[in-house]
Amino acid sequence: MIRFDETRKLWILETRSAAYVFGVSQRGSSVDGFPFSRPAGEGLLLQTWFGPRLGDPADYPEALPEAGWASFSTPETLSPEILPVAGGPRYGEPSLAAVFPDGVRDLRLEYRSWKADKERLVVTLADPVYGLEADLEFEVFPEYDLFSRRTVVRNPEKSESPAPGAARIESLLSGAVYLPRGTESRLTHLTGRWVGETQLQRIPLPLARTVLESVRGFTSHHANPFFALDADSRATEEDGPVWFGELAWSGNWKISLERDSFGQTRVSPGYHDRDFSSELSPGDSLESPLFLFGFTERGFGAMSRSLHAWQRNLLSPSGTENRKVLYNSWEATAFSVDSAGQEKLASLAASCGVELFVMDDGWFGARSNDSAGLGDWYVNAQKFPGGLSPLIERIRELGMSFGLWVEPEMVNPDSDLYRAHPGWVYHYPGRERTEMRNQLVLNLSLPEVEDYVFSFMDRLLSENRISFIKWDLNRSVSEPGGPPEHRRDANLRHIEAVYRVVSRLRERHPAVRFQTCSGGGGRADIGILRHFDQAWTSDNTDACDRLLIQEGFSWAYGAHVMEAWVTAKKNWLNGRTVPLEFRFHAAMAGVLGIGENLCEWDEAEASLARSLIELYKDIRPLVQRGNLYRLESPANGNRASFLYIDDAKTRAVLFVFLEKNNFGTRLPPLMPRGLDPAFRYALSVLSPAEPPPVFPPTGSSGAIGTSLRGDAWMNRGVAIPLREDRTSMVLEFKKIEAE
Repeated sequence: MIRFDETRKLWILETRSAAYVFGVSQRGSSVDGFPFSRPAGEGLLLQTWFGPRLGDPADYPEALPEAGWASFSTPETLSPEILPVAGGPRYGEPSLAAVFPDGVRDLRLEYRSWKADKERLVVTLADPVYGLEADLEFEVFPEYDLFSRRTVVRNPEKSESPAPGAARIESLLSGAVYLPRGTESRLTHLTGRWVGETQLQRIPLPLARTVLESVRGFTSHHANPFFALDADSRATEEDGPVWFGELAWSGNWKISLERDSFGQTRVSPGYHDRDFSSELSPGDSLESPLFLFGFTERGFGAMSRSLHAWQRNLLSPSGTENRKVLYNSWEATAFSVDSAGQEKLASLAASCGVELFVMDDGWFGARSNDSAGLGDWYVNAQKFPGGLSPLIERIRELGMSFGLWVEPEMVNPDSDLYRAHPGWVYHYPGRERTEMRNQLVLNLSLPEVEDYVFSFMDRLLSENRISFIKWDLNRSVSEPGGPPEHRRDANLRHIEAVYRVVSRLRERHPAVRFQTCSGGGGRADIGILRHFDQAWTSDNTDACDRLLIQEGFSWAYGAHVMEAWVTAKKNWLNGRTVPLEFRFHAAMAGVLGIGENLCEWDEAEASLARSLIELYKDIRPLVQRGNLYRLESPANGNRASFLYIDDAKTRAVLFVFLEKNNFGTRLPPLMPRGLDPAFRYALSVLSPAEPPPVFPPTGSSGAIGTSLRGDAWMNRGVAIPLREDRTSMVLEFKKIEAE
């Protein structure tokens, strides 16, 4: 809901339990003897509240500027401006910086107008001299306790500017939000590396500027555009105040968190200003990334559940449909793909209940390793003499749909494409073109390159019955040069081109589903997930490591996009040996995939796989569309557990993993959450088929195979019979009707 308090000039944005409030301050008056240094009149937009919803809107504070502090910190510096600009006496992170045609770099924005409906608000600011305009766009998502905002900068076609012409935008963030003054905050964010993505990091927010960022040309394995701040480090999974947000951008990004010596914390997300500049001719506009943010008093679990539900219901291009159980051929064959080998794997996959067969790298051009052929998107006639159609039709006869790997943004120097168009890659004339993984990056900021990528993808999908695309990206961007008009905004235009290409492909081929991949989890964010249906979470397929990676991923993103594979018993990365059941259970926590060489399975393993895939299909609606409760973290190194429950709270599935059991001890009862206290639930084991003996409850804990009310299960706990290292269970709470 959006309200406007005309008397106090306040916009009040409210969800079910949170509120974000800002208003127009009056300039020209003094604050504690320190006058504003700008001309008299209205103009500064100040945040007055971001926290729990109050019962009476009249109780939200009005927009009063902060007092200055000597001559070194003016009210403009200290007041919580929601769009601080590079101009006047401001010294923090600007949300907008511009250079006008006459070289002036001082930007001043004044309030002009607003318009709103029930859940959308646009507030317009303008520079009184040069005419540059900024629309601050807000949206409220009441049932999710979330807000969004973005900034749209316009250079008006007609203005009375003393220096008409193109304005250069040198920084554009989505805006600034503030925590209550004086809040001591702990920062939780996600960092990592290749094969070690989305690792939780938790640090006290220092009196300094802390920047989460990527300048690699994509979201990156090393950081993710998500943050959470809790007051005084006192929030838990299920309790305590948490401010949080994530940025919808898949290129260079940053989230700046500034905590100053006056107790003010400001969060400013948006485009990274490294290699960023955009010329706005009269009539042009530039839009910041969407910033999704929220507040909860119910801890990190409520935060994640809000984000997941919003992503499922409002963001995902394929909505809440079931994601298919897939098989991917990469770890079985690498580049050695051919029609006969893929058909053999497909037959085995179909016999296990797989729904989607995905052929990975090696099917095109002169592709026998990673040094050649990338960019030549025609079928290798030696490997597939009849093209892809015979293989695809055979896979469809087996009852599966067909998917294909591509890497459209990259090229090998040893390729027909590069030999024909060497100027299509990012480079600076006279400088060496750096190769990584024997690849160069195509300059998608060039219209002809964007057209090429769309054309070959459109042709590929038009000529073949392809249902799924795995879109990969296997190196960071470097030397982002090119034609002069693109040298400083190449990354911006590149990512916009990726979004456009996929949007156009979805329009022409609406039945095709897309997976985002970047050497694993290098490009996962709500910007890319507006266009892609699911994300490859990590190239690390070790089940124990994946529990940690998936836990971090779950803080920001839902299980409906979290693709996970079952791969070899002895993992390629670390040599760890993990039982098949444990590997399946870990992968069943998201979108289930299999990547193991099925030719190496014996009948017992194939039979177990069939039963577990059947089980996954039964619980899939709970996993992909249920509400997640993280119970025990895998970071503890012993037992890990989490639960998915449906909205009606009638059925829940509980995953439990025991990675190691020091001294063979009996671990304490597991305490579930999320059940309805008044419902009676029966607890049973879904997997393994022959679970360990259920030992008697310890103390006051409940036992598997019995029924209790939800409040009893959540307060007494469950006696879990796991004692051996690398063992796991999947259990079910099911509501039973009163007899």
